[in-house]
Amino acid sequence: MPQKKITAKQAATAPRMRAAALIDFNAESRSAKLSFASETPIRDFWYGKEILRVNDNAMGSERFKAGVMPVLFNHNRNQVIARVDKLWTENGRAYADITFDDDEFSESIMRKVASGSLRGVSVGYDITDYSILKRDETSSDGIEGPALIGDKWEAFEISIVSIPADASVGVGRSRLYDPNYFRTLGEGKESDQEDGDILEDIDPSESSRAKKGGEQKADEKGDGEKMTPEEREALEREAKANAKKEEFQRQNNIRILCRNLKIEEKDMEEMLNDEACTIEKANERALAIMQERYKPTDPPKGQVTEDEADKKRAAIVDGLFLRHGGILEKPAPGAEEFRNRRFVDIARMVLEDAGERGINVLTEREILKRALTTTSALSVIADNIAHKSMSSGYVEVGTTYQEWTQTGSNSDFKKAKRYLIYDAMAPVQIPEGGEFSYSELQDASVGVQLATYGDATNFSREMMINDDLNVLTEVPRLMRASMERYKNYLAYQALVKTENYSSEKGNLGTAAALSVKSLGEAKKLMRKQKLGEKMVLNIVPKYLIIPAALETTAEQLLTSTADPEGKNSGVSNPANRSRSKLELIVDATLDELSGETAYYLVATKGQVHTIEVCYLNGNSAPIIETGTDFNTLGIKFRMYHDFAINVLDTRGLVKNAGK
Repeated sequence: MPQKKITAKQAATAPRMRAAALIDFNAESRSAKLSFASETPIRDFWYGKEILRVNDNAMGSERFKAGVMPVLFNHNRNQVIARVDKLWTENGRAYADITFDDDEFSESIMRKVASGSLRGVSVGYDITDYSILKRDETSSDGIEGPALIGDKWEAFEISIVSIPADASVGVGRSRLYDPNYFRTLGEGKESDQEDGDILEDIDPSESSRAKKGGEQKADEKGDGEKMTPEEREALEREAKANAKKEEFQRQNNIRILCRNLKIEEKDMEEMLNDEACTIEKANERALAIMQERYKPTDPPKGQVTEDEADKKRAAIVDGLFLRHGGILEKPAPGAEEFRNRRFVDIARMVLEDAGERGINVLTEREILKRALTTTSALSVIADNIAHKSMSSGYVEVGTTYQEWTQTGSNSDFKKAKRYLIYDAMAPVQIPEGGEFSYSELQDASVGVQLATYGDATNFSREMMINDDLNVLTEVPRLMRASMERYKNYLAYQALVKTENYSSEKGNLGTAAALSVKSLGEAKKLMRKQKLGEKMVLNIVPKYLIIPAALETTAEQLLTSTADPEGKNSGVSNPANRSRSKLELIVDATLDELSGETAYYLVATKGQVHTIEVCYLNGNSAPIIETGTDFNTLGIKFRMYHDFAINVLDTRGLVKNAGK
């Protein structure tokens, strides 16, 4: 069949569809809230990426106001299942409230949405006004080409779908609403030059997808023009660099996880060498290792290690956790059986197992009320899900304070002192027959006193009836992540304090951009720190801590074998990581706290005190507690953590304000 010439205008204004998200469902009102568009770039076959402007001026609503914007099943115009009640934009996202119809087919689709077996959403839309950026072009608000920008657009239908448009790729992309759309433009008809530049000759039946699952052809740009060999080579270099960066981040996250949980080197190496071992899988492996480490080896005779009730409870917990997006490498046996059960069904099962009678005549509210007041089993299940969520997610946060701070422990909330190395501790010669002189330990000027930080939430009976388990599977993880981020912020806040650095203390470098010279000066300042007036401590700098703005510069400085500022490639680079042994730590918190130019050196842990994160009885993980709320018939959750972060000694810290 002859191929067609597709113009820029035809490609830009073709009806499109993209994946959306169902973010809330209410069984009682038969309603749902959808998020169907944002300003996040998604992939596009012709232009490399597509970006929609999402605000009230850009998103059209004429179809919605006229009552001709239906909710369909699988984009089938003959299967209308709901109506759109409200359409709006907020913070760069487009939302819709829908209500399901009450006919038999719509009812069956709604039940599948409620059970979780149908969660896919897709939206069909038209771009009515657009801008096209070619390669090397940039819009006034910083969007880089090649790109198609939808300045004005309108959704014409929303669908609940069994297979979302993006299910196979994992990264957003737009697709033609109708794969045969370009057939309607006229068989073999030449494109009108007034419609815009000709993009390419294509087979209309293939126009909604690129080769290899939506990727661009290897020799074409996002705007359809042929690539030069230099551009192709640059694209390959960029792809390799991105892959290298992702692998570096994966390994770095795994190292942090294994250090925090004291995982053995051989187990960590297995995770690092397994490219398929994501941080989620590494977390599961680490948890399995911890469970094996603390498992009783020889329980006393007559002790029941795990009865049938425990096994069933473990299967229920893992099943519900998997259903709501949790990742488990080895779910408990039988977990699949409970994966599609509603929470109220679990409550009914708990009552049946407890021997309760007359359950079949109870309403869902009455079942939950009885399960919460007559047995603790339902609360235990909720508690276990919350703990699993909290334990499985915290390493995804990306905090870095654990790598360079020191860890301390207090047994109570009283103010404690840390003893440092001062002049009185310098050794002196003892003459023959002489007596020892006793040094007097001097207290640090800042004591260490713990404080408690926490948050709380409630899993109400209404949430249980609506099967909204996010409070169990998502909220604890987010609370843990928030706690870790806050500790990270406090640690860096302590690091950047102005009073930590001065010329008198000998730990403030001459302000200069990060380079071999300025880094050398900082290392020298740390090594020349003294004990008293004469004894040099020779403190070894271990960590180079930088803001995100300096990441590329620092990586080049620490990985290049030649001096990046040398006049020729033969000049050796003394800052090379293999020679200097410096570990690079990048944290964007510094960009906010001390600017994009300042950088810091921190000493090897244990050589001198620097900044300490102190925990109550050494417990570095937050505590989560649950309890039944008699007044509201719900389950309350609270998470808290007892810790303090203090600067103990500044001789292991050096700062350069940069330029």
